[in-house]
Amino acid sequence: MTDVVEHTLTRSVVDLGWLATFTIHGLILLLLGWTLIIRRLRTLTDRRRQRMVTVWRPILAQSLIESPDTLPAIHPRDRVLFLYLWNHLQESIKGESSDELCAVMRRTGMDHVVHHYLAKGTLRQQLLAIVTLGHLKDPSAWLRLVELAHDANAFRSLEAARALVRIDAPRAIPVLVPLMSQRLDWSPLKVLAILQGAGNELVARALGEAAGHAPPLIAARLIRFLASIRNHRALPLIRPLLARRPLHEDVLAGCLSLFGQCSDPQDLSTVRQYLTHPTWFIRVHAASALGKMGVEEDEEHLIGLLGDSHWWVRYRAAEALSILPSMTDEKLSILVQTLPTTEARKVLTPFVAKRIQDSYALTPGVAPA
Repeated sequence: MTDVVEHTLTRSVVDLGWLATFTIHGLILLLLGWTLIIRRLRTLTDRRRQRMVTVWRPILAQSLIESPDTLPAIHPRDRVLFLYLWNHLQESIKGESSDELCAVMRRTGMDHVVHHYLAKGTLRQQLLAIVTLGHLKDPSAWLRLVELAHDANAFRSLEAARALVRIDAPRAIPVLVPLMSQRLDWSPLKVLAILQGAGNELVARALGEAAGHAPPLIAARLIRFLASIRNHRALPLIRPLLARRPLHEDVLAGCLSLFGQCSDPQDLSTVRQYLTHPTWFIRVHAASALGKMGVEEDEEHLIGLLGDSHWWVRYRAAEALSILPSMTDEKLSILVQTLPTTEARKVLTPFVAKRIQDSYALTPGVAPA
């Protein structure tokens, strides 16, 4: 009886082992087959996309001059690729030629597809639709784009803001300025690119007026954007902010940065009076501004800051001295040897070396020793 039981158990174990072996091999074959199918599908997709690009790229290029009489149909699977090709070409051109591309978009019915993507598409399709509507300058999507500009997703909201500017910059800027001051998740570089697309004159006026009525922290952010576009038209709107009491230090720092970037002689005396401000980063901004707009008499002011207690103030003062138009290589070399403190000499020496190196680089046939 015991032998029978042992024999039965042994046979059961063997059967289970064979079953496991067949199952594993079956799964391996299934996985291998699935891999081959995926590779085949990918190859077919790549070929289809290549054929689509081969057909449509010359058509879109020809449309810059004259739109063809007939256009091939676009398969639903190729719609996203077509939009990528169309937008890429739009990004590379300016002027009336883009109108012909817009006509191609409408003749193929892809403008309706774009609106569908905007309403019900995935995030990728929505972003593509937003960019396309901006290039189409389609005002029918205005309200939806304004809504998306307030979206929590930073990518979607930034692209919506860019599209609004492309559609109607004068109408878009008043909508976007409050967002630019509050959306900390918006990259300053991308915001600057959007502002430059709207035109500096319009943006300078809108940002300057908004800064004049905004709370200090928001006003400071708006003024920093103004400093980036360097437009003098904003200065009359910003100068009155310095007369406010109490004067917020972030606003003051932004104003000094703006004055330095615009380099209007009218603001030179204002910048000078903040070189001795008790807050170190205000002295930093004043020194940097003076380097961009200062004259020969400001050399002494900056030399005095080389003895400041804060390293950043000394560094910016040394940098400002090195770029002052009145500060020659000879004067700078003599200065670094006659400074009374080691800290001042250390901070100025690299800028002297850079000036000398740049001088040699500009002199053909002369190499530094």
